[in-house]
Amino acid sequence: MEKTMKGLKTPNTVQSLTHELENLGVNKGMVILVHSSLSSIGWVNGGEVAVIQALLNVLSEDGTLVMPAHSAVLSDPAHWEAPPVPEEWWQTIRDTMPAFHKAYTPTFGIGKIPEIFRSFPGVIRSEHPDVSFCAWGKHKEKIVHHHELENGLGEGSPLQQLYDMDAHVLLLGAGYDGNTCFHLAEYKIT
Repeated sequence: MEKTMKGLKTPNTVQSLTHELENLGVNKGMVILVHSSLSSIGWVNGGEVAVIQALLNVLSEDGTLVMPAHSAVLSDPAHWEAPPVPEEWWQTIRDTMPAFHKAYTPTFGIGKIPEIFRSFPGVIRSEHPDVSFCAWGKHKEKIVHHHELENGLGEGSPLQQLYDMDAHVLLLGAGYDGNTCFHLAEYKIT
């Protein structure tokens, strides 16, 4: 069988993804914010773990890998749309919602790769209960250390730190509509 899943002749592996990332221009020492969709990459031997390993291989410890670690379920249920909950539940949800804890609160709605990345050795997470970010590598502390509560995606956020560092954005199977960097621009023009 010449063609396999999603038209691939061979499976994606850590090694093949490392090579592909290098061909895209990702290299040692870069600071990169990654937005990803594992299903859009195609079949990967090792799944999300292999994708993360390939990114870390290319960047090396001289680089920095950042991913969103948003936990949108820790928000006011009055604003929930996917799915909405009955209004009579809102106060109960508000009163009983477990508090955010950066070590174990899962991500929500941003995919498998960032969810697994947040638990990788050496990865740290910012303290924001709704729009946190995780980082690994040389500049991780600087990027996630001071994450303002009231300005979660604006000038007091990891996005501003990334902007100041002239970081790159890698949309790995994800579209522009999922790029959190646009939120920083929105804060700056309002």
